[in-house]
Amino acid sequence: MKKGSLLSGYLEDPSKTVWLILFCFTIAFFIGAAAAGLYTGDADRIIPGFITICSRPSQFTMDYFELGTLGGAFLNTAMVGLACNMMLLVSGAHCNGLTVAAYWLTVGFATFGMTFTNIWPFFFGTWIYSRIKKVKFGTVANLAMFATSMGPFASELMVRYPGLEAHGFTVQGVLAATALGVFVGCVLPPLIAHVPNLHLGFDLYGAAPASGFLAFFIYCVLYRSPGIEVPTNTYLGDGCRSFVNVFFVSIFLLCIAAGNILERGCHRRYRDLLRHHGHKTDFTTEFGIPVTLINMGTYGLFIMLYYNIVHGMVYDGGSIVFTSAKFTGATMGAIMCMFAFVAQGAQPRTVFPIAVGYALASLLPFFAAYTGLVETQNWNLCTQAILVGMCFASGLAPITGKYGFFAGTAAGAIHATLVMSVPLWHGGFCLYNGGFTAGIVAALMVPVLDRYMGSYEERIAKKELSRKK
Repeated sequence: MKKGSLLSGYLEDPSKTVWLILFCFTIAFFIGAAAAGLYTGDADRIIPGFITICSRPSQFTMDYFELGTLGGAFLNTAMVGLACNMMLLVSGAHCNGLTVAAYWLTVGFATFGMTFTNIWPFFFGTWIYSRIKKVKFGTVANLAMFATSMGPFASELMVRYPGLEAHGFTVQGVLAATALGVFVGCVLPPLIAHVPNLHLGFDLYGAAPASGFLAFFIYCVLYRSPGIEVPTNTYLGDGCRSFVNVFFVSIFLLCIAAGNILERGCHRRYRDLLRHHGHKTDFTTEFGIPVTLINMGTYGLFIMLYYNIVHGMVYDGGSIVFTSAKFTGATMGAIMCMFAFVAQGAQPRTVFPIAVGYALASLLPFFAAYTGLVETQNWNLCTQAILVGMCFASGLAPITGKYGFFAGTAAGAIHATLVMSVPLWHGGFCLYNGGFTAGIVAALMVPVLDRYMGSYEERIAKKELSRKK
């Protein structure tokens, strides 16, 4: 590579390198869309499927694999990713670990709640906020992506509100969605700045509590207070396990390869990252981009392993039945959203105890059905809402890092018991439902853990002191 070339310039600048990595992921989704069309034999339906996705309501939980075909869902993901890439590039944003999180949360929901049409009101609204505050749009570009967590509200206003049947785009609906985007874009940034006081940085999905509380307010204004009937939008298919597995395993292996190409032997320093607590950190700054890429690949493979081996235990008709996870659009989105904080604190060691906590919590509904306390088991580990919920429970990884394995397990179990009830607050219109739940769990647990346990470092220090004595 010649010195001074465009590519070398990008690799020498950490911000540009992060942008380039994210752009490569977007290109991968375009390739995935074409490959999906060939795999399913309906390549001619990719664009019509994409148009269908963009013109329908997006309230939880709509499986875009079913709504717009596998290829259409991948194309929507690619187009959303491209919109994020171009916004970051044009705005001159400084890209870091938080940008990685914002990008993956945005594209992550593009298979079951985010569309290429419902993101723009929030990009525009955040741009208005930057004009009001007289700051460069690039400094708030990450916030613009987080604001898209309200995407289902925008789709609702554009194509369905206030009825129960979609009527298509209207001028009034587009204007109402734009007004909502401006409101959210101007209100969410100060809320996001405030919510760390609630969870003290122990919820990696830091924007989620702010989004959840704001969605609760908007939901009440649009539906509960005026007495307008709330539509339902759940539609799930059987998924596509083989294609999703091949696509993501290939991507994650390429991440590991890229990390080693950028810095030979950097996997040795990855052990230092695995020992890190993951609280209020940016791996791209602390360990460098090559090591972060190793974590991207390793953690991504860990996620795929979880979704492939996890089984739900169901007590039905006097017998125990085991069910496996369906790789629907919502499951694929969960994989991507779980991947979001791979550069800001998430890694296999600190997320594994949370998965154990989910498994332990699943015994509660199982034994309730087994003992006859209830007629039908409420949920199991492969219930779609729980598969998605586990993704966001991973945001509690800093609790494991700071307080240890058992604290992480407890955090996962508490999250599992709450996550399906929290949508009642916002009607299923807040895409960051699981992250909102994680914020609540952190707010409940951290003060108690601090009082009774102290951090991992404090406990280690006490052990060392006792040994010396």
